[in-house]
Amino acid sequence: MRQDAIMNVFHKGSTVDGKIRINGSVRIDGKLKGEVEATEAVIIGETGIIEGDIKAKEVNISGKCTGSIVAENCVLLHASAEINGDIKCKKLVVDEGVIIDGNITMRDKSRNVPEEKGKV
Repeated sequence: MRQDAIMNVFHKGSTVDGKIRINGSVRIDGKLKGEVEATEAVIIGETGIIEGDIKAKEVNISGKCTGSIVAENCVLLHASAEINGDIKCKKLVVDEGVIIDGNITMRDKSRNVPEEKGKV
């Protein structure tokens, strides 16, 4: 995450319903029911609960997420994270204790190497 990126915070106890688009980064320690999209990072704290899809350059989760996660770069899942949904990213870091119920797709299209036919 860039140091000069704008940081928006939804504190513990806050509840938001709807779609959020952030220019910069956002940290959620409350509850969000809806989608969140950020130009930089989405950070879900230990008390954070997301019921909806997440899209950002980087996603960092310590709380709970029910919905798909799409990260342009990296997804970091800390030990207290619970994910119920699919994850698409280039890099994935998972601490011991994380619960994931979904599919994981990791692709870096810039590193795609064409398959050679006939080779096993």
